[in-house]
Amino acid sequence: MSLFGDEDLPVIANRESALDFWNQTAFERLQAQFRSGNMHHAIMLLGADGSGRDTFADEFSRWVLCQSHEQLESACGSCKSCHLFDAGTHPDYYLLDVEEGKTQIAVDQVRHLIGALQESAHQAGWKVANIADVSALNQNSYNALLKTLEEPQANTLLILQTEQLQQVPATIRSRSQLLALNVDDQSAIKAWLEQRKGHSSTDLDLALNLFPQAPYKAEDFANNGDAFKCGEFIFDIAFLLQGEAQALNLAEKWLPDVEDCCLWLQLVMRDLLLLAQTNESSMIALQNQQEALESIVKSLNNQGLLQLNDKIIELRSLIMKRSPVNLSSSWQALLIYCTQLAQKFKRTA
Repeated sequence: MSLFGDEDLPVIANRESALDFWNQTAFERLQAQFRSGNMHHAIMLLGADGSGRDTFADEFSRWVLCQSHEQLESACGSCKSCHLFDAGTHPDYYLLDVEEGKTQIAVDQVRHLIGALQESAHQAGWKVANIADVSALNQNSYNALLKTLEEPQANTLLILQTEQLQQVPATIRSRSQLLALNVDDQSAIKAWLEQRKGHSSTDLDLALNLFPQAPYKAEDFANNGDAFKCGEFIFDIAFLLQGEAQALNLAEKWLPDVEDCCLWLQLVMRDLLLLAQTNESSMIALQNQQEALESIVKSLNNQGLLQLNDKIIELRSLIMKRSPVNLSSSWQALLIYCTQLAQKFKRTA
């Protein structure tokens, strides 16, 4: 006991939380569940890449492990646990992600994690496992994880991050508590992005239309030249469908950006289907690419657009699952398929 009675003084956090303001409500809701003892042992954290999902998982892990979490709304930054976390050496925190040079989280990684979680906590508190992308597990890894979800250890929390809930097996989903991160106040997000950028722009407006649930992705799109590249790519696809470009040439040109291209194609399909059904160009998000979009709609009828959409979703799903496919060949096949669709499903006047 202190001679000065300072054991009765409130603990004051001296570390500023990195949590994004749009995720604050979800964070507080999870804290309330934790404090009431009603929190599930496994949290399925659903959020788009660029939504601040990683930061949320990091901040909540810090707070749970912090020795002063009962008195604070964020990790204090000064206790032994916080210092260990900052140093990346906390013995009760386990971050599981795809290893460099790999495409999936291996079963051996999961087995090692399970073994560690079965041990007593080194800091006499909680143990936290943060799986950065649970959809990157393969079938054997899922099976290994399932037993831990069915028979959880006391004072053990698993955070299972994902961008696509449908890519996670139902057996894993059913044994987890879903927490979806939603970005609701678009005006506040726009003001935040304008403040960070210093001004507004048409690229920023487009980015927010394309990525309403991913503020950081919208920021990258607006600031890093992706808006210009996306526009160039859309015109190249229009030229391809008109027979004015070669599939293999475009495949080689855009291969370094293939993941972005598949995402752009998936986003573009919304405008294409809208334009094909309504003929209202004022409703599309990609206003600067209106000419290219109208050209694509003239090149493919509705059935052709729907079949193209299916192929785009298929390839993007393989990319997101980090499936060990030959991405270059799959990309070439998609663009060749575009030319075949243009021949088979040409829109008639």
